[in-house]
Amino acid sequence: MQKLKVGDTVQVTSGAERSASLNRGKIIAIDREALRVRVEGLRVVKRHVKKGRDRANPDGGIIEKPGSIALSNVALVCPKCDKATRIGTRTVEGKKKRFCKKCDATIE
Repeated sequence: MQKLKVGDTVQVTSGAERSASLNRGKIIAIDREALRVRVEGLRVVKRHVKKGRDRANPDGGIIEKPGSIALSNVALVCPKCDKATRIGTRTVEGKKKRFCKKCDATIE
């Protein structure tokens, strides 16, 4: 069972984005092979797109989109205690559930 999922709120624990005033956001995408995540509003990069290359932006221009952050540099934020925490798993009624290791609350 994977510990982080798309839609989870995470906090950056190390790296350049840690010092940003807003270092929390929701996970947009996870690349399991490269061990990287994309978090909305963090590590925003600019890409220069030529005219006609992209259906979303046919006129071209400069597009801002979230870059990737190493998976080891983010921690899940517990919805109950609102702190960055490690995650454990336990079996409840035959199904695996994630839980916060700080406040012991079930996540999801």
